[in-house]
Amino acid sequence: MNFDEELLLKKAEELEKKGVKFVRVLYIDLDSIIRGRVFKVEDFKEKIKEGLTLAIVMQSAFSLLDLLVPGSIYSPYGEVRLMPDLSTLRLAPWTSGHAMMIGEQYRADGKPFEVDPRPKLREFINNLRYKVLIGFEPEFYLFKKTSAGIEPFDRHLCFSTYGMNSTAEFLDRLSEALKQMEIEIIHYYPEYGPGQHEFSLKAYEPVKAADALIMFREAVRGIAQNMGLIASFMPKPSENLPGSGLHIHISLWRDGVNIFYSDKDKYNLSDEAYWFIGGVLKHIKALLAFTAPTVNSYKRLLPQRWASAYACWGPMNREAAIRIPLPPKDRTKEAIHLEFKPADNTLQPYLAVGSLIIAGLKGIEERTEPPEPCLEDPGRLSEEEREKRGWVRYPENLLDALRELEKDALFRDFWGSTLINEYIKLKMFQWHSYHTHVSDWEREKLLEIF
Repeated sequence: MNFDEELLLKKAEELEKKGVKFVRVLYIDLDSIIRGRVFKVEDFKEKIKEGLTLAIVMQSAFSLLDLLVPGSIYSPYGEVRLMPDLSTLRLAPWTSGHAMMIGEQYRADGKPFEVDPRPKLREFINNLRYKVLIGFEPEFYLFKKTSAGIEPFDRHLCFSTYGMNSTAEFLDRLSEALKQMEIEIIHYYPEYGPGQHEFSLKAYEPVKAADALIMFREAVRGIAQNMGLIASFMPKPSENLPGSGLHIHISLWRDGVNIFYSDKDKYNLSDEAYWFIGGVLKHIKALLAFTAPTVNSYKRLLPQRWASAYACWGPMNREAAIRIPLPPKDRTKEAIHLEFKPADNTLQPYLAVGSLIIAGLKGIEERTEPPEPCLEDPGRLSEEEREKRGWVRYPENLLDALRELEKDALFRDFWGSTLINEYIKLKMFQWHSYHTHVSDWEREKLLEIF
């Protein structure tokens, strides 16, 4: 890699002037855990050039259980280099002197590490004839610790100003931090659950959008921690609380024109938009292994929960897997886009977004027609009625989604068999740990009566 010595020196001097003492190099593993290594700011030039060493198991064979995955091809023998991406350098404003950046992993011979999806996605997007814009809508809960345990930070109602007031200090701190981190908020509101909040982030090109999401997660958790709170992006933290999702907004552009728009269609959708929808819905069963990748994800994806449970699409339909949001009347041409709903914050953003894009683009390539639009709540129809319309129920647990991924050649062909095989092993390890666990519910309901 070639480095601009003058630029590196300038960046190092800027960091020292801002009181930065340490720089974190972050990566997100295939279980969506944000990990990293830290170096002193005095070593900035050296570490940018040389990177930092990582055990080869860390990206795909070290699980969210903090245990090595049985059967992985990677072992304690072997290392990769974590190379910082200088363009992602940002302050970590909730700390007293840390900066951070996103890193990519490379083999000793300089080739991208085969289970790190960021370099693959970056290269793919750079060579794409379209410009893709991705906007994330992360939802999360704020909890507080009490003598009774962990409870929601407040008891606000959906969209209520009470929720805005009670979290004003947190919001102010987060807003200021994101401003320093060059991450733009489009809007914010208290969500349906007590202590639950939603932010809409500005749409960026895919890699930058994924980078911003990682840094947003870091900022939310860091600021909450400083305030003595717990921020959780868990999809379904309790059976008594609404789930937290991560809606993904997507549009395709060419030569400055939104190619999803058409003035000849009653929904203002172009042929490409319909085919993109068709491609995503065709591969949605396997796609869920990436966008809803934990056992907990599927406790959110239930009918009539506003999270979506069926492979359908519809204008302004919050029960559809793909919603066409109502665009501003005077900006329809620029604003028309798709919202993918069955996703949550436990996803690996480069892997999930890349998979969503290639499924949609495959639909355009093959001119895949979607089913008829869903203009009602599909959960209120009989199974026979849904089947007639092509609105199938998608996987109801992680195991079924992984089985669908195993069968889907599209994602294997794009990401490579090594990444897909290691990903399935990693997630099956999680499934097995969950499936063999005897829960309190089982003991409560079964222990004394059998």
